Amino acid sequence: MSSEHPCIAVGHDGSAGAKAAAGFSRIVVAYDGSDRAEDALALALRLREPHAGTLTLGCVRVSRVPWRFGEPVAAPLAVADDAETMLTEARHPVPPGIPVRVREALSASAARGLTELAEAERADLVVVGSSTHALPGRVSTERTAGRLLHGAPCAVAVPPAGARDAGPFRHIGVAFDGSPESHAGLETAYALAARDGAAVTIVRVLPVVGTAELIGPDAERDHRRRHIAVQHELEALALAAPPGVNPRTLLLHGDPHDLIGETCGGVVDLLVTGSRGYGPLRSAFIGSVSEALMEGAPHPVLMLPRAAASADVPAPAWRSTAAYAAG
Repeated sequence: MSSEHPCIAVGHDGSAGAKAAAGFSRIVVAYDGSDRAEDALALALRLREPHAGTLTLGCVRVSRVPWRFGEPVAAPLAVADDAETMLTEARHPVPPGIPVRVREALSASAARGLTELAEAERADLVVVGSSTHALPGRVSTERTAGRLLHGAPCAVAVPPAGARDAGPFRHIGVAFDGSPESHAGLETAYALAARDGAAVTIVRVLPVVGTAELIGPDAERDHRRRHIAVQHELEALALAAPPGVNPRTLLLHGDPHDLIGETCGGVVDLLVTGSRGYGPLRSAFIGSVSEALMEGAPHPVLMLPRAAASADVPAPAWRSTAAYAAG
């Protein structure tokens, strides 16, 4: 699967390019007809590219039968009558003209089935509802959503339980740390904000290093230089925003999870963050913090995948597809 994010062109140096699509073009929605699935569908419609975005409702049947080495992997199930019923039920909130189809698969877990489906569809986004144990109005990544964050080949978005907001985004937050993932996240946020006329807040958090008495004057000076350099970087990113988007930048010092959560909670209606960076230099923010920002969030969170080398992976064959254009 190509690692190029469909919402953003990323240069060889990891920097974000100027062209970004106004949404996601190939979205897989974890759909089983439940309330959480309806939450996911509502968010997918908001994140969809208005002119060309398609929705695939992913129905995964979990098989507990153990797989033995050398046995063929079970082929996805043909779309059954109950999938057609779900299509009818899902049709109501989908505006006329939007292509929607159902894919049904058999897998060892819902997360694995959705990951395989995303690879087969060459999806640029998977949207999954919060756990059934989520508090109303809060995101919970227990089980399926949490596993997807580590395995999905594309961006992952999760809405709070019971969130069925429709229409344009009003205020988009970006958790920024200077990585390629956060640059891609910023460009995605800019594209969505330009499309919807939304406000944008870019939040960057630097760790507290202590006082000069504790860390020494040289380290204190280095910290101040770092602060100034990062502030200039944020100002440059704000100046590079597309016409009509006037982002606010915040440079804070302390714990990223606490400060970003406090800054965005009750303010933004979408938080964009990077995900799944590897190595000790990147694990402090990308990974544990980005996942912590999602857990318990009162707003939808869109997590972009780590940058990876390009590699085209042939999509597996899927037996049957039920499709329609809503309306």
